[in-house]
Amino acid sequence: MPIDTIANIKFDKEIISYLSVLKPAAVMILLAPSETDLKDIIRLTVLDLTLKKVLSIQRKEVQLHPSDPYKRLRTFVETDTNFNTYRKSVYETYFTGIIDEYSYFHLYSYVFRVYDELPVDNTVKKSIIKEQKIRNLFSIVFVFDTLSVFRLNRNGVKIRNEIIRYIVTIEQNLEQIIEDSPKQALRLVSFLKGNFFLLRNIPAEVLEKLNNLIQLHKKELKDEYFDLFDIFEFSDIFFSDISEEIKELLEKIESSYSSIERGSSDINPRDLYI
Repeated sequence: MPIDTIANIKFDKEIISYLSVLKPAAVMILLAPSETDLKDIIRLTVLDLTLKKVLSIQRKEVQLHPSDPYKRLRTFVETDTNFNTYRKSVYETYFTGIIDEYSYFHLYSYVFRVYDELPVDNTVKKSIIKEQKIRNLFSIVFVFDTLSVFRLNRNGVKIRNEIIRYIVTIEQNLEQIIEDSPKQALRLVSFLKGNFFLLRNIPAEVLEKLNNLIQLHKKELKDEYFDLFDIFEFSDIFFSDISEEIKELLEKIESSYSSIERGSSDINPRDLYI
């Protein structure tokens, strides 16, 4: 079954193709221009870079102090195999410029650094809109005026509505697709790439079924949609609660900035890490 038909519902193939080329932060801005904030951009970009094996996020049991008799489970960020060869966007340099193959971070400290060093929401959104070449979908006067109000033009609204319809249809039918058409389920995951993280309210048991399906078919012959298996190998980032962990950490970080200017030396990530 073609990628532009889900549950016997046909979608505009040209519009859906945006999902094959746009990074998830850009799609999020397209879907919710005003509501998307720095936390959304950071979470989706960290997940996307991890999926692309630029970064690696691992949970490890570590002994925090030699005198501590117990090991604690902590989440770490390190570089991965594609770190040196990945062609990053300008806004992604804030994610890759603070780490190298000889260093690592606690996840909290990593997202704190990114949050602290990234420009404000609107500046980052303008950069993403420009780099991802979707400026033509916005009313120029609203994107670049002093108020920085982001508003889609008529064509942008049409594209947003079709992409939302497509994503919602996948959300509502993913379990049935896995059962009835496993090959289409695999194609969808390969097609969406990091935009898979835009799907909401997917039950854990459905993700587990998808994970089992991927493991089963990993070594089978691939068609045009399966070339991403070799790049991503569909890491456990798909099926863990890392996304929620990042979201919760960013909420903590944002609250710590509520009464303190961003970039202030008064904030030490060590003081906030638990």
